[in-house]
Amino acid sequence: MSDSESRTILGPAEAEAHADARTAAAALVALWEYADLHAPGPLPHLTLRALSAVHRSTTLGPAELGKALDITPASASRLCGRLERAGWLTRRSHADDRRRTVLEITARGAEEMERMRARCVNAMAAALPRSAARLRAVETACDIARTLLRRAVCPDRED
Repeated sequence: MSDSESRTILGPAEAEAHADARTAAAALVALWEYADLHAPGPLPHLTLRALSAVHRSTTLGPAELGKALDITPASASRLCGRLERAGWLTRRSHADDRRRTVLEITARGAEEMERMRARCVNAMAAALPRSAARLRAVETACDIARTLLRRAVCPDRED
């Protein structure tokens, strides 16, 4: 929705908040792109996302991982195979349904995920403003985004 469309559909205050949210979102995307390009290391972004998703869930299977990452089931299966061969992921049968496969991150996988996150944090920190007020604004925007993302991923969860 463009700014002019949002002014028509939404009231003036909501349209301004929407424009501010779009501006903040654009800044967050640019920051992530910067970190993705400047964080040294061999892990691609999809690997970090996969390890993070498996780390957060106790019942995630390859099909659910594919949906979470917006990739095909075949791509998710190949990704799981690569992560398993690297020693970062294991597959096991679900406790209640032996036909289902559940993914688990290994200790090595968790360590590698934390190393990748640290590289991203360092790259992002280099790109952030030095002003305390601007840093607080970025932090507030990130807190809001984190809350909204959690609600989108887990709508039944209380924050």
